[in-house]
Amino acid sequence: MSAIRAEGLDVRFGDIHAVRGASFAVAEGESFGIVGESGSGKSTVLRALAGLNPGWTGRIEIRGEAQGRRRTRAFHAAVQMVFQDPFGSLHPRHTVDRALAEPLAIHAIGDAEARIERALAEVQLGPGFRFRYPHQLSGGQRQRVAIARALVLEPRILLLDEPTSALDVSIQAEVLNLLAELRRRRGLTYVLVSHNLAVVGHMCERIAVMNAGRIVEELDAASLRAGTPREAYTRQLLAASRGYDRAAAAGFRSFD
Repeated sequence: MSAIRAEGLDVRFGDIHAVRGASFAVAEGESFGIVGESGSGKSTVLRALAGLNPGWTGRIEIRGEAQGRRRTRAFHAAVQMVFQDPFGSLHPRHTVDRALAEPLAIHAIGDAEARIERALAEVQLGPGFRFRYPHQLSGGQRQRVAIARALVLEPRILLLDEPTSALDVSIQAEVLNLLAELRRRRGLTYVLVSHNLAVVGHMCERIAVMNAGRIVEELDAASLRAGTPREAYTRQLLAASRGYDRAAAAGFRSFD
């Protein structure tokens, strides 16, 4: 049984066809990456999986159970999302303690004290951070709080939307290593959306490449690192990820 399965996933926003017939499966305990340039549809796929975008058609299964547009409380306990902007995803007037206590209260889960302490410890934030406000934290610390908030319900699946792109380069590796360790320790399943091929190559076993709303290729991390993708669009993304090259840029073309 797959942890996640999407078949023929379509998402429209008015006349904009943002996702076109996307199909993929993610095994239990796997880290699966979705990459593509801005506007390719990758974050829209993630939001449809999370139940944050009800305007989709097709089929979504989570751990063998078909999902509708409205998700159950059990779904939200099992599937959590970490957003790109750690400042925007935290309420500026809520302490870290309240941010972590709120999902427990919504789900009527007891033992809040122990769960909050454990979640903070797992993201390597000491008890001194518990009653701070977001403006008293660095970007990396805010993202650790966002990860702790996702973990406090003890989910099985984390959906990660560019979780390090808003952070300083020096902090990105720390957060990625933390996510890798949490996955290993908890046996989590990840879907990681990123425009950064180095990040998905480091974090994921398999990668789906999106262009203009379509999945144009699936490949494993070894093929990505070796620079041997099948599709010209993926090779173009790889060339772009290595830095600006005048000759390569001159040869870039649209694949819409």
